[in-house]
Amino acid sequence: MRVLVTGGTGFVGRNLVYLLCEKGYDVTILHREVSRLHDLPKNVSYRVGDVTQADSIKGCCEGMDYVFHVAGIVRWGKASRAKLKLHNVTGTRNIALEALQRGVKKFVHTSSAAAVCLPEKEMADETFAFNGDRLQVGYAIAKKAGEEIVLRLVEKGLPATVVNPSVIIGRRNYSNHFVRSVIKGRLTVSPAGGINVCDVDDVAEGYLLAALHGKVGERYLLAGTNLPLKELFQKIARASGRNGRIYLIPTPLIKGVSWIGEAMACLGGSEPFFAWDLAKLSGRNIYYSSDKARQELGYRITPLEETIRKVVEWEKQLERNSV
Repeated sequence: MRVLVTGGTGFVGRNLVYLLCEKGYDVTILHREVSRLHDLPKNVSYRVGDVTQADSIKGCCEGMDYVFHVAGIVRWGKASRAKLKLHNVTGTRNIALEALQRGVKKFVHTSSAAAVCLPEKEMADETFAFNGDRLQVGYAIAKKAGEEIVLRLVEKGLPATVVNPSVIIGRRNYSNHFVRSVIKGRLTVSPAGGINVCDVDDVAEGYLLAALHGKVGERYLLAGTNLPLKELFQKIARASGRNGRIYLIPTPLIKGVSWIGEAMACLGGSEPFFAWDLAKLSGRNIYYSSDKARQELGYRITPLEETIRKVVEWEKQLERNSV
């Protein structure tokens, strides 16, 4: 079986590529010219192309059985909204149209749990009404628009299934992220509220299950454990051998700091340390249920303690190798 993975050089895509190779699939990675081709299996093929540029990806889906569209960006700052639209909406349209034209057997699209709903108290599932537009959260709006494009193309014959992961942590992550900051003791404070966090190994398995068993035109939340953010940070700190306390930051203070950060980011064109779109979510319990994925796909959730142990081991190994 031949498969194409967009975003295969990124955190989630890299883990998916490893899983597909272990399962015996013939994997091609679609990547940009500037992508770093490191920590990838040896038995993969490469195709240069950028999903935001339709001409550069013509023919990339030819002969492919499955296409896993993982490429996209996660940004929360106001200054990044144009980039969010380009990568998560335009890019999605381009690769989905290419897959439709080439007659692939299954197109698995990466959306986000944020495109389902950003709940405040109730645990959300796929039936919840989208509220990212009302909350004016740019990332949620862009991911929702991208998945709607895919679902509209289903009506034209695209055999697509959408997966909606929550906050993903795990190994093979080379970018800066909050888990690394907690492990290194740089992050000792937490906003109020809770999140759902999932293991990248579970998510990668969920992609394959969606390709094999997912219903065309359906969305599946690939979630994990629901818990307060402060508790998550504390668990990570303890697993890494740091016994320092994690302190709760009052929501008004977070919002004030985020405004300053947004102003500085707009001037410098960078992503703020804590964006306003995230500050607005402080105090909410953004919890999700993966019951649908469990029942229809056979999706499984790794215990959080095991996930944290794997992440801490990975980060320590990465640090040793960099010395």
